[in-house]
Amino acid sequence: MTTQVNEDERQCYLDDVISENVGWIRIQEKTFKRWMNEHLKHRKLEVEDITEDLNDGLALINLLEVLSHKSIGRHYTKKPRINAQKMENIVATFNFMKGEGIKIVNIDSTDIMQGNMKLTLGLIWTLIFNYQIAANLKDDNSGGGPKKKLLNKINQKLRPSGRKANNFTGDWNDGTLLCCLVNCIAPGLIPNHTILDPEDNVENVRTAMDLAETWLGVPKLLAPEDMASTSADDLSNMTYLSGFLDCKVKEGAPVVYPNRAIARGPGVSGVGLLPGKPATFEIDASKCGTGEVVVTVDGPEGSEPVKVEYAATGDTPGVYTGAYFPKDEGEYTVNVTFCGVDVPKAPFKVKIYNDGPRNKVDPKKVKVEGPGLTGDNILPEENAWFKINYKEAGPAEPKVEIVGPDSQPVSFTVEQDGVGEQYVSYKPPKFGMYNVAINFGGMPLPNSPYKVKISPKVDASKVKIAGLAQIIRVGDSPVFDIDTSAAGEGKLEAVIVSPSGKKLDFVLDDDDKGHHKLKINPAEVGTHTISLVYGKVPVPHGPFSVKVRPDCEPDKVKVLIDSDKIRLGQPTKIKIDSKEAGNGDLKVRIIDSAGLEVDVDHDQNDYGLDTFTFQPKREGDYTVDVTFGGEPVCEKVLTAEPRLKLDKLNIFGDGLNSNKPLKVGEECKMTIDASRAMTGDIVIREKDPNKTGAEDPADLELLVVGPDGRPVTLEIEESEDGVFKVAFTPDKAGDYMFVAESEGVAAPKCPIPLRARGLKSVKVFGPGVEPSGNLCGFDTHFIVDAREAGEEKLTVDILGPGTGEFKPVPTVVEPQKGLFKVKYDVPLHNMYGVDVKYGEDTLNQGKPFKPKVHTHNVGVFPSTRRRVEMQVTHLALEAPSSCSVDDYIDIRLKYAQRFKTLAKVSGPSQPPQVKVIGPGRKLVDTKTSVQDCVYKVRASPVETGAHKVVVRCADSDLVYGSFSNMFEITK
Repeated sequence: MTTQVNEDERQCYLDDVISENVGWIRIQEKTFKRWMNEHLKHRKLEVEDITEDLNDGLALINLLEVLSHKSIGRHYTKKPRINAQKMENIVATFNFMKGEGIKIVNIDSTDIMQGNMKLTLGLIWTLIFNYQIAANLKDDNSGGGPKKKLLNKINQKLRPSGRKANNFTGDWNDGTLLCCLVNCIAPGLIPNHTILDPEDNVENVRTAMDLAETWLGVPKLLAPEDMASTSADDLSNMTYLSGFLDCKVKEGAPVVYPNRAIARGPGVSGVGLLPGKPATFEIDASKCGTGEVVVTVDGPEGSEPVKVEYAATGDTPGVYTGAYFPKDEGEYTVNVTFCGVDVPKAPFKVKIYNDGPRNKVDPKKVKVEGPGLTGDNILPEENAWFKINYKEAGPAEPKVEIVGPDSQPVSFTVEQDGVGEQYVSYKPPKFGMYNVAINFGGMPLPNSPYKVKISPKVDASKVKIAGLAQIIRVGDSPVFDIDTSAAGEGKLEAVIVSPSGKKLDFVLDDDDKGHHKLKINPAEVGTHTISLVYGKVPVPHGPFSVKVRPDCEPDKVKVLIDSDKIRLGQPTKIKIDSKEAGNGDLKVRIIDSAGLEVDVDHDQNDYGLDTFTFQPKREGDYTVDVTFGGEPVCEKVLTAEPRLKLDKLNIFGDGLNSNKPLKVGEECKMTIDASRAMTGDIVIREKDPNKTGAEDPADLELLVVGPDGRPVTLEIEESEDGVFKVAFTPDKAGDYMFVAESEGVAAPKCPIPLRARGLKSVKVFGPGVEPSGNLCGFDTHFIVDAREAGEEKLTVDILGPGTGEFKPVPTVVEPQKGLFKVKYDVPLHNMYGVDVKYGEDTLNQGKPFKPKVHTHNVGVFPSTRRRVEMQVTHLALEAPSSCSVDDYIDIRLKYAQRFKTLAKVSGPSQPPQVKVIGPGRKLVDTKTSVQDCVYKVRASPVETGAHKVVVRCADSDLVYGSFSNMFEITK
């Protein structure tokens, strides 16, 4: 803002403020503080003490931004804590005022910070002077300084009252002049302003200030008692009174408009009146508001009082008709007031004479013509004229009155065009209905008043303007396309006004086909207005607003980052939208926790849309510093965390229960809860051991390895946010291994061993579990093949008739891993039970096998076994129930005939073994002899009790089993 003012006069005001002999500092302090708070309330701020509340610069910064409608920029500290920051803020305000063209003399930033009262008042006065007083006087080209110009502006407002102010001090003390000013701006607001008692000075000022604040919007910057005081200074009063220069009457205010009243008729024109005859008149106050019309008549000096009678017509509210009755010749004064204010042209001077010929006029003989009475082809601001010929109408002069659509009088010019002829011209300011009243000899012409309608010749509503939405910056040269092709023929006019009120130069081109281009070069920041008039008709919806923004606006830059938490090792994108920020160099710097600058990739997607990408390589905070045009935009701190925190990962499920092995063919289910372990969304998938890396690695990779070392297919499904269900089905028994890892690091407790058992794949076969083929006295056996069932403990229990010493005891050997051979002897014939458990489960569907042992006959054996003979001396073939200790027991065994060729004197390679077992499982001494494939074993028992004979027949190639018999040895 640059305001041309009389600098010497402004400085003399400033010298008064800082003078040591000033006695009105208290009033100035209150006035200036209220003025500041009136503007700071838009920022919800308030100053309580100007010596303390301004020393950090923040109140001044906000005040300057409100007054100038501009931003002071980002060159200040919003929360100053130390003196250096406060001083920087105050210096920023001084620099801003310098840029606005405001000169600061004899005041330093140190004075403001130290709270110097007088110098602070001087600074505030400088702002009042430049932004309020001088700003309202910029179009005043009259002579004198700002003080004289302000006084002239106030007196222009006071003109309807006939009063005048000569100064800004004593003339305002009694309050009557202030009441008069308020009533002149809003007639009828203080109808009794002419009869106020000057002695009630404080009450008069209070009344005027209250009404001005309520209906005119003039803030009460002065206390009533301060203006009424003789100590009131001109600077305080100038500050307050300058608020009346641009005030507007609010809607609903109880105001009246005496200037809209019209007085007409012979009684006010004086034409055709004679003494003793009624002088009629009409007062039209229908557009003046609510008020009283008063008509009085003063006759010639020395004459009797003049009788006046008038009343409302009743047809139209506010219209009065009446008459007065002049008796003598001479000049009469007709006074017409509305709410105590003279109506236009009042008081009327009317001369009445007895000389008849002078009053013989005939308005009917007046002739008029011209477009000014018809409105044909007349547009606003164009010359509308008409002629009046009154040569034959009598000895009088025509009187013309033109009233516009808003009931305001319209100026016109009258030129005498010969004797008895006049040429009248006027320029209608706007469209609408005009009343042209022509009186002759105090009487209206037959058709007066003439109704003249000034109508548009174009349809301005069809004018179209494009380009208002474009972003415009200082220094740009925007072009607006205006189309008038459908609006009719007319002239396009434009007025462009800057935020400071200056009219801008522009270029307006057209192609003679109704297409125009309007080009402007804005130099100010703020809202500019474009007013368009086509064919003298304002284009609807105007004036159009165009916001011009600074060349560079760092505060308009938008920085978009998805989250303050970023993933370690993953690309992080920072999107920046500077489309509305103007012209400036965009820079992004990223510093890691070690203070090192990180490499950043820059990709410009579109004008004003940029993407910056970096990849955090270490955990910790990363500071993102964004500047635009050298100004800081934002500083954000991002925290880089692993994509997945393995220590917070929870893996559970029945399949991981070591006490409950898996079963082949049955689905194994487990749950991975990563809800507390992940940063944002994560990816979990099955690991491919054949690949060492991937373009898009998963956050967590899962792998289950089977007994054969091959991976097992997994099913992975996310059931809820961060919780995953994992399942697989073991296809064979054995040891499995489950591994969950992230970037090569295994999760806690991993790898997890699993064991799958397949009982259906365990095979049990052999004579020892068959229902037949087992002979008493021979060992039997069976095979357990668990090679496909995994590694478990084999448990075998033989349930049979033997108890105690002779209970069958199985012998288990494992010639091959998972392949078991179980042997047990069957000393007695009967049904046996074989309970086989593999691990915790019983085979054969949980039931024991039921082999049966048969008693043998001499020479009768299964074809697969050797045929032997057995003979016990003194006993029948089947052992008797008892024998004596004095007996010899002979056991004879003879090989089958088909093996004779193999037998030698010494017997086969593995001759039969014959054992006699006595009580306590003690062996009884035996002697063996062999002759012709016959073995003879003689035993000499020495104890009484149960004995057992065990015969095992074996060969180097075949195992044929064993058999036994029980007998009792007695005394």
